[in-house]
Amino acid sequence: MSSSVRCVIAVSEQPGRAELLGAILTDTDDYDVVVLESVARGFSRIKQVTPDLVIVVFTIDDAAACQLLSMLTVDRETLRIPVLTWVTRPEQSQRGRA
Repeated sequence: MSSSVRCVIAVSEQPGRAELLGAILTDTDDYDVVVLESVARGFSRIKQVTPDLVIVVFTIDDAAACQLLSMLTVDRETLRIPVLTWVTRPEQSQRGRA
């Protein structure tokens, strides 16, 4: 077993999903530290911590999350961090009626 601390940052605008994701990751014992962050603060926290994994939970139409993903692939310091995306459909209550 490695002696280094393994860290994952989960980024989501939906707090309930982030908490569920945090609970799942905590139970697996694969990571020592799980940081939950909003999309708005995600990039700066990722740069600060340099985690072993980033998980981004977002709806298909979330422009800010897409921008975060783009920033992670362009930045040399974050380019090599594995990113797992969890894309969902917008909630029924958030959709406009036609």
